[in-house]
Amino acid sequence: MNLYDEEAISSFVFGSRGNQQTFHHRWQLDGKLQECISCFSSIDADEPPSQHWLQHGREQQSQLSKQQQALLDIIEARQIDTFFICDESAKDDLESFMSDSCSRAVPELLRWLFHNGAQRLEFNLTCYVNVLSQVYIFQSGTLAVQHHYDIEECVSVIYDMITQRIENYLTSSHGVGLDECSITRLRIQVKRTRDEHESGCRVGDLELPLPLQLRHEAATTSCSTTSEAELASLHAAYVKHQRECNGYFPSNMRVNLYGLQQCQTTKELYVVPYHISETLQQRPNKNFLILNNIQGEFQRLHELQTPIEKSQKSGNANSRARALQCRRCRAQFKCRSRLHIHQQLRCGQDFSVDSIHPDIMEIYEQCLPISHSVFQFNCYGITKPKTVMQKSQFVPRVECDWRGKSSVKVQNGPCVIISNAQLSSPCKLS
Repeated sequence: MNLYDEEAISSFVFGSRGNQQTFHHRWQLDGKLQECISCFSSIDADEPPSQHWLQHGREQQSQLSKQQQALLDIIEARQIDTFFICDESAKDDLESFMSDSCSRAVPELLRWLFHNGAQRLEFNLTCYVNVLSQVYIFQSGTLAVQHHYDIEECVSVIYDMITQRIENYLTSSHGVGLDECSITRLRIQVKRTRDEHESGCRVGDLELPLPLQLRHEAATTSCSTTSEAELASLHAAYVKHQRECNGYFPSNMRVNLYGLQQCQTTKELYVVPYHISETLQQRPNKNFLILNNIQGEFQRLHELQTPIEKSQKSGNANSRARALQCRRCRAQFKCRSRLHIHQQLRCGQDFSVDSIHPDIMEIYEQCLPISHSVFQFNCYGITKPKTVMQKSQFVPRVECDWRGKSSVKVQNGPCVIISNAQLSSPCKLS
């Protein structure tokens, strides 16, 4: 979970090798130069820069399998907004389950829920901590994610904050550390928003990834000089030539188009040239950023008021020139986006801790099981309100044994049980 702890000093270099035009990514971290193998690209020297990104475009597009799409359709039809990630084997390995879940399983679940036209997610994370025969419930505040590229960093910040909260509480209240407790249940509550006007955010800012949004806001406050008619015409021209000419745009298209890429190794976002037009009559070309959804489908063009090179240089220089510190709690950060997310979470003021009475258990019945291969751990969608009962009243029911059932069948699905007891029944997840 330390990919975002230190901002890598990156360089994105175009070069030539014989009759080939090359692009490669290098970054410097802790004084060492690293060569990125996931961002290298080579095309013919006379091809436009768009061909760099089109040939590798599918690698960054999230596509659902037929089973995943069927499950997502059930989730939408049943309006499921609560999910459990469970791993019984994690009772002796807290850090591994928490770290792996928040670096892989939780981001993958949220990316999954960004499909089918979702434009915004709001989520919180709850950890059920077993310590000294008690169950404590640690819940994060709710965080809004407005772009799918921001998912991993948002989850990373919540992970850091909630694990610190758990450690502080256990140390002060029980005198124990993280190695003396276990977590086998994580709960994720998600609200999906499709209509961008419902969120109350400005339409122009809604789909920009957070790092670029912060840099762009710091670089300029001027308004767009492009009319709606001009933007609609450019939009139509882009769609037409992208569809019919596969990224080859006419030379008289007097704009500069840029695309977004994400390094699969460092998770950095960077802006790359897609179509660069010659400047005529000393009139600078307007700059536009191509914004696609999580499936790689074109959404809109966003006008950049500042030339992209200056914007990136200014953003990087400012972020490294001064120490990043939260004014309220004095927490230190190495990149502005993490500080921004931390402040959105109000420094953890909305985080909470609760407990379950030792004689009480929570049962979530008829859950929707999601394939283990999708999210690394067992994942379940909650289809019914929880049942709270005393342990003496609990009688395991045969229909809770779901092991022979279809992975997309909701009826007689598995149960998720929250208790400090080690139950041995068909309802116990294994």
